[in-house]
Amino acid sequence: MYHRPVCKKCETELKPEKNDIRLVDTFQDPPQPCKIWSADLWKCPGCGYEVVVGFGQGAIMEHWEDGFAGYLERCQRGTVIYNTERRCMNGKAFEDK
Repeated sequence: MYHRPVCKKCETELKPEKNDIRLVDTFQDPPQPCKIWSADLWKCPGCGYEVVVGFGQGAIMEHWEDGFAGYLERCQRGTVIYNTERRCMNGKAFEDK
């Protein structure tokens, strides 16, 4: 059974704000795009908190695939959210260097 996301602060269900957005995972310092996902943006009607949920089972495209740069550029016409990895491989935050 499925349950909508709930806002902890407002104690109310979030509502779909926009379906089929693109989320771009990044890696390295400075951040570089590595995977593109399809997902949905949900928003709390009370406080405006937003969260990205509803990912598919796999990324749409990864950085090593032909056409990645072109697809990423075309994605910019719609809603794109970047998931910027803030930790490097040794576990220290980039800002801690």
